[in-house]
Amino acid sequence: MPSTKNTVNMTEINIPTLATKKLSAGSRTYFIDLKETKKGDKYLQVTESRRGKDGKNMRSSLFLFQDRAREFQEGLDEMVSHRKLNPIKVSTP
Repeated sequence: MPSTKNTVNMTEINIPTLATKKLSAGSRTYFIDLKETKKGDKYLQVTESRRGKDGKNMRSSLFLFQDRAREFQEGLDEMVSHRKLNPIKVSTP
């Protein structure tokens, strides 16, 4: 089992938010925050907040730094275009 004694929980560090966007999607809420490191590097923190099966709030975060932003955007655009070409079919009772 990997050691967690040196693991840093980035969601618990108090880093000022430069801009934020909140998106609600059913029982889930997404926060997209623009933040800046002490060295001045900007990054996005995308957090999903939801209630778990045990009733406790659960949060998951993704950190996207500038050096991979373009690659991430291209992948996201590709998947969004793919969905437009192949829409999800919703069946009604």
